[in-house]
Amino acid sequence: MFRGRRSRQLFAHELRGLLVLAGPLVVNQLGQVGMHTADTIMVGPLGAEPLAAVGLGSALHHFGVLIMTGALMGMAPLVSQAFGAGDIAECRRVFVQGCWVALLLSAPVMLGLLFGEDLSLLLGQEQGVSVITGAYLQALFWGIMPALVFIAARQYLEGMGHVTAPMVVTFIGLGINIVANFILIYGVDGLVPAFGAVGAGWATTIVRWSMLLALLVFLLTHRALPSLRVSLRPRAAEVRRIIAVGLPVGVQFGMEVGLFSFAAIMMGWLGAVELAAHQVTINIAATTFMVALGASIAGSIRVGQHIGGRRTRAARRAVVATYLLALGFMLACALLFVSAPRFLIGLYTPHAEIIELGGTLLLVAAAFQIFDGAQVAGVSVLRGAGDTRGPMVLAAIGYWAIGLTSCWYLGFRTPLGAVGIWIGLCIGLAAVALMLVLRARAVLWRRPLRRLAEAGPIPVMEESR
Repeated sequence: MFRGRRSRQLFAHELRGLLVLAGPLVVNQLGQVGMHTADTIMVGPLGAEPLAAVGLGSALHHFGVLIMTGALMGMAPLVSQAFGAGDIAECRRVFVQGCWVALLLSAPVMLGLLFGEDLSLLLGQEQGVSVITGAYLQALFWGIMPALVFIAARQYLEGMGHVTAPMVVTFIGLGINIVANFILIYGVDGLVPAFGAVGAGWATTIVRWSMLLALLVFLLTHRALPSLRVSLRPRAAEVRRIIAVGLPVGVQFGMEVGLFSFAAIMMGWLGAVELAAHQVTINIAATTFMVALGASIAGSIRVGQHIGGRRTRAARRAVVATYLLALGFMLACALLFVSAPRFLIGLYTPHAEIIELGGTLLLVAAAFQIFDGAQVAGVSVLRGAGDTRGPMVLAAIGYWAIGLTSCWYLGFRTPLGAVGIWIGLCIGLAAVALMLVLRARAVLWRRPLRRLAEAGPIPVMEESR
């Protein structure tokens, strides 16, 4: 795609820049999923039912939180493009209004968590699993608002290329999470009662408040950052602009997370062992996905900053480099999954029936690693270009019309059962990945790039280096 020595040098330069930015982002994402991994591993010894409840509760909780997180990611192209254009004041305005958006979006998620047990029963889950799920979700209730405000602050920092502070705060949070899990899940004799699986929910809430406070202190005291002396009043026009860009991202996240959440629900219809095996396997797959996600977020930032600086060819090089990093890593992970599936599952639980089924599911997960890497690279570079509505439509088609239908048919209309549900997930990811590749080529190569931060198209950008 890039010809000549000069083009190869420029691509190598872009790849190095992407790697520098991606490193802390990858570590940050691994820290986030590390908290879920710690929850899963530390609840695992309690048995299939508590593990299934945490898996189901996490699926329902993340469905709401990630939709709202996606809506807040409307901040990312606005901040990165403003930063690329040298408009620091606009970056500050987007941050303040993004915090108001986070507060607004917290309310519906918090309300939904209050009815976790009823929702679990309505979705056909076992009574014992539903009771624990409800209590676990209520423990997460108080952590929703700080989680979303933290996301808004992170979008602001990452959009300007300040990626180290969120990484450090996340790993401090991971350490707090492990300690809090140990205390609240198993208890401390004479001091703290054992809350079991519900303790993991309370630990998560404690961690979210700790992380938000730490990042706010950094924002207000670090000298290298722009002053936040800007009006704190909510401005309807700015809030609408963030939501206009971010809402399609939230819906797209909802389509993707909804597919995996509904897959967990379908696993629950098959039984507690199937749901527990699904929880462990999806956690392993999510851990590797976070590396591809971190690289792709870096790609989104690079694309947005190049667009803000009107550098067409540099933006396109960032797209290719993002795909290269995401796909290369996910291929390596797929080989690892095939090499030692039951060993990896055994790290989470000692129960033989969960290890046996989870090992089989992990073989299927190896197949969709590539598609997962391709779809997250595609949606991220498009987001950096301000294109969010197109991926939303493609997600609806791929995840729900194709993926969910495949999960249901293969899981309940063939002898494949749990394995069939995972094959359906693979089919959905493959469909979305292919459509996003075509979309990225159409948006970033076949027509002039646009800035959503402005009312109309910007001129075709000139090459700066």
